[in-house]
Amino acid sequence: MLPYKIVHCPDLFASDQGESERNLIQCFEPPADTPDSGKFIVVLEEIDVLLGSNRADTLEARMASLLLDCIDSTSAFVLGTTSLPATLSEEIQRPGRLDTLVELHLKDAAARAAVLKIMLRRFGNIADSQKDIAQVAKKAYGFSPADLQNLCVRAFMEHRDVTVDDLLKITETIVPSSLSSFQSKIPRVMFSDIFGMDEVIARVRTLVLEPLCEPERFYEMKVEPPRGALVYGPPGTGKSMLCCAIANELAVNTIWVDASQVRSMIVGETERALADLFAQARKSSPCILLFDHIDALAPQRGTSLSSENTSDRIVTSLLVEMDGFGSHGMTDHLAPSVFVLAVTSRPHIVDPALLRPGRLDIHVGLDLPTAAQRMSILEGLLGKMPAAASISGNGDSLRKLVERTHGCTGADLANVCREAALCALRRDINSEMLTMADFEQSMNALNI
Repeated sequence: MLPYKIVHCPDLFASDQGESERNLIQCFEPPADTPDSGKFIVVLEEIDVLLGSNRADTLEARMASLLLDCIDSTSAFVLGTTSLPATLSEEIQRPGRLDTLVELHLKDAAARAAVLKIMLRRFGNIADSQKDIAQVAKKAYGFSPADLQNLCVRAFMEHRDVTVDDLLKITETIVPSSLSSFQSKIPRVMFSDIFGMDEVIARVRTLVLEPLCEPERFYEMKVEPPRGALVYGPPGTGKSMLCCAIANELAVNTIWVDASQVRSMIVGETERALADLFAQARKSSPCILLFDHIDALAPQRGTSLSSENTSDRIVTSLLVEMDGFGSHGMTDHLAPSVFVLAVTSRPHIVDPALLRPGRLDIHVGLDLPTAAQRMSILEGLLGKMPAAASISGNGDSLRKLVERTHGCTGADLANVCREAALCALRRDINSEMLTMADFEQSMNALNI
């Protein structure tokens, strides 16, 4: 076995001038037990602190240059570790240096089950069977070995006699470490919380949920399950709420992305951000990427006014990432590993290439609610307000509200109910009942 050195790169930096460089050079000095061949191994942990893409600091620039020189001149085999591969410069990855990339992650439920089985032996095997372990592993979407260890530790700290049900409940509260830098928490909205969209929800169940939950039927017919969906409609019609409900019904990892915030003024920065986003989503698969305001990120190509054609390059990068999806996924076997949900109020602006089959090929349009839908929405909203019982149970009052709110969106109706409650409290802070007069005052205040 070859002798080896393990170096924690952040520890190389020192306050004294020249000390950091000396520490780095010493890492490549052969150990005392080096064989005559001169071969030994150097393991550089967290190498990204030395070779990150952004190296504006003078010391970092010197350390990066020195490290490249050491690698070029040493007879050692150099092994670097990082959790941020996207930040590494191209210089370190060229042939003759660290030119081989090995990605370590638990790619499916079977791999997670194997790791979990070993960990449970350390803590005391609480699973009754291999089936129990597989059940927990399947629920632990995108968990790394560290996440699984965290799951076991928390379970044994919170429960004296740990059961499989305890592990399953704790799994729901743990965000995979691969998603820690992204917004992965979305509002807890289910289809049952959405009113006036029965037909749309039924269509979404057929076109989105069933293919992702049972992809085997599609593959038996030699048909690819969908990889993405576009939800569009006027502002306030419930597009984002519907997407959150889809993600929650599927119960998989979700990354919420405000597309307008992904764009950067720095050339190439947006493309790098997209690559990192999709890479993390694949590591956390099965995963839903939810792009809000997709029109801000992917407008039609050829309309950019910048000399660098920034928008065109971003759209091309997005198309490449979407076409690069793997073929494993929602059930860890067949469905796409990453499913894209895109939201927009301006579908005519989105680049047509993004809407072609194999990309965002499912289109779900939402419109202003009809009278029947407004009735359903108001019944649902008022049913959650105990003080509005006298209104929700009165057909005449509801019909008047429906007629008065012609042209209103679901968000407008929710605002009417909220403002009516405030009117009642302003009228009498101890008020326990909403009246029709409160709703009239609310609609007048909102110019409805």
